[in-house]
Amino acid sequence: MDTPENYYAILGVPLDADSDMLKRVYRQLARRFHPDLAGPEGAIEMKRINRAYAVLSDPEQRQSYDTIIGGVIDLRKRGFARPSVHPKRFDAATEDEFSGLSMFSSRGPLHAGPLIRSRIGVLSALSSIPTVQGMLIAAGSLDGTGILWQLIEDQVTEATNIASDPAFTVESLRDLRFSEAGSLLAGWGRLGLHIWDAYSGTLLWSQSLQERAVSAHYSLDVTLQVTPDGKRIAQMALPYLAEDIQAPRSWGVRSTDVLSYTIGSSAKKFSDPLICSEESVEKRQFWAIRMRALSQDAQTLVTFSCAQLPNEKDQQAVVRRWDLSPKNKLLSKKMPQIADTIVVGRCDECTTPYAITPNANMLAFTYTGKQIRICDTRTGTYSEIQSGNMGGNARLAISPDGEWLAVAREDSEINEGVIDLWSIQTGQLLQKFYHPWQISALHFAKKQLIVALTDGTIQIWRE
Repeated sequence: MDTPENYYAILGVPLDADSDMLKRVYRQLARRFHPDLAGPEGAIEMKRINRAYAVLSDPEQRQSYDTIIGGVIDLRKRGFARPSVHPKRFDAATEDEFSGLSMFSSRGPLHAGPLIRSRIGVLSALSSIPTVQGMLIAAGSLDGTGILWQLIEDQVTEATNIASDPAFTVESLRDLRFSEAGSLLAGWGRLGLHIWDAYSGTLLWSQSLQERAVSAHYSLDVTLQVTPDGKRIAQMALPYLAEDIQAPRSWGVRSTDVLSYTIGSSAKKFSDPLICSEESVEKRQFWAIRMRALSQDAQTLVTFSCAQLPNEKDQQAVVRRWDLSPKNKLLSKKMPQIADTIVVGRCDECTTPYAITPNANMLAFTYTGKQIRICDTRTGTYSEIQSGNMGGNARLAISPDGEWLAVAREDSEINEGVIDLWSIQTGQLLQKFYHPWQISALHFAKKQLIVALTDGTIQIWRE
């Protein structure tokens, strides 16, 4: 078993250091190793300092840590009794100061905003939306539960809990989506889709996805609308489901069903699907949709596929923008049309994570494992950002206006917990954000970057 780091040695404090000593030492170290003073070399040491301080300054975490490194021996008392919890004195001014120091950044357009501490475990999904009352923030966890917060003038209101339908197989919430005004929230994984009232946390509807053979949470998408007459509608882009139940499931990766459901109606009463076929399902030529994304108004669908194209030796990655609004003049029926097709590179070099703006105009993905390609689905063009090596736990987020890209690489000890903020237009690195724990989820709300860490903390960075 790996030996845990000695947090006391990292901070240079004795085993019985109290909270005042920890704060004083941490302040000195933070100023000494801040990247603006120590340069990039200070970033690695500052990450270790942040991690040590985050554990030792929290009574519960410190007790667990002392037990791990000392068995049942209380190292601070050098005795053979289980360590007891030391009450923490709360000082609002000091807490604000040190929340800013433990999450810090280089100079740039954003600065540290509110800090939210969650107790639901590792957060696997984030979403947020500005409302007339304040900012709504939703977080989902690996066990299928979640929490809703409302942020009013930087003050966090009482949290509202949400949970998946207990009749469903328990799985993590991997994606969350608010309605435009924030009254509804959708969440899903690979096996099930759930919709809640975003103010009360009441579960309104759940739908199994197992018959759709969903491969990953990003291979479907959901948008929510509330009509002027009060109807609450879920618009969904799902893998195609053939009417013939004996049909090969592989057909579902060549086409998309876009359909809607009115919340409160019969559980199985869906609209007739709009079928967006990348290629005729009867053809044997390889085609597989990896990702689907709906615009907030449900008028545009973007698909990211792998395909064997004519005159190409290797399978190519194809991005398509679908217009879902055109109507057949004779039948007065909507007929989806491909508005643009972009071949973006070899399929095996285009990998997750994906990020897309709410209007579906800008799509980002990893290319060759060390670059980010950003497609403008309206113009059929793409650009590149030299991000550096991307690991398996990398995260991406694009600001809604398509101006900024946030990249959490997590490819090494150097970059674990570090976010790079890039200008999409210029390809320039604007700012770096440093966190004591790994990044588990990223989300933009206008020009606010919301970051979830693996210790359950949510940090907001804002202009």
